[in-house]
Amino acid sequence: MRARRRAWVRDYAKNEWRNLKKTGEAWKVERFIALIGVGCPSQKNIFPARAAETIKPIIDGGSDARLWDDDDSQHRHSTVYIQLPTPAPANHYRLSVLIIPVPESMPKYQITSRLASNIDQHWRNNPNPSAWHDGYSVSFTIPDKQWITSNYTDSDLIARQNGERKSATWGRGGSFGIRERVRAQLIELAFQQWKRQAYRPYERFAIIAGIAYPYGVKTADPDNAAETVNTILHSGTRIGAWPDVNSQHCRGVAFVRLPNLMTGNHMVRLFVFPVPENFQMAQSIAESSIDAWGEHDRRMR
Repeated sequence: MRARRRAWVRDYAKNEWRNLKKTGEAWKVERFIALIGVGCPSQKNIFPARAAETIKPIIDGGSDARLWDDDDSQHRHSTVYIQLPTPAPANHYRLSVLIIPVPESMPKYQITSRLASNIDQHWRNNPNPSAWHDGYSVSFTIPDKQWITSNYTDSDLIARQNGERKSATWGRGGSFGIRERVRAQLIELAFQQWKRQAYRPYERFAIIAGIAYPYGVKTADPDNAAETVNTILHSGTRIGAWPDVNSQHCRGVAFVRLPNLMTGNHMVRLFVFPVPENFQMAQSIAESSIDAWGEHDRRMR
């Protein structure tokens, strides 16, 4: 059923992308940020990055429509999740996908430095700039057995628990209850690693989740690891790093790829930035990309 649902979403999205392409509302890009807005059928504050598994086939549909050559980290530099300001209709979720092109040559756009610079400017324009702090980063090393991605079925997770990359059950959709067991292990692992690091309990913040893969991994989509990252973020709530990770406090989560590790582990590095009360993640991403293109054009002259 999970595979069928993803196939349906991909086919639906492919037709939407093609229609937008025909009307000139979508066009091919080389390197881009995908800004994802999530609306639920209520006005409650939600955690938008939970929509990552639904977004994956939507982005794949854009690849099918040839709007980008590939959706790997070389082309889709980052995927950013925010909550939409208005609710979706009853019994539905609304997803908006804003594709923002960013420079692919020098100076190459890097979301971490660009977003930090833009947030700094927002604080300088804030009535209470003294509340600004530099933010911090924390890192989590995750062994293969506790690594969860949207590509893994339950049978895939069982194979990894047995130290196998492939097995007779690889890729099958049988429900063995393993996902919750692995997630429980990951919650405890993340909690122990939280305790060994310094953090500040910000009331409002934005997060960049940097994903580092084991040695030898060539192409990867960082937001496939959203389930792992989301578990780490909820462990942060448990330890007191923030009141909650809903959109009242967490104004956005961006996924980006980091250089590969020289080991067989994975790593998640969270860059946490405190933000002013009136901060809007979508505005900040748009402003940072405009600044990057302006700098790019000046250097090209």
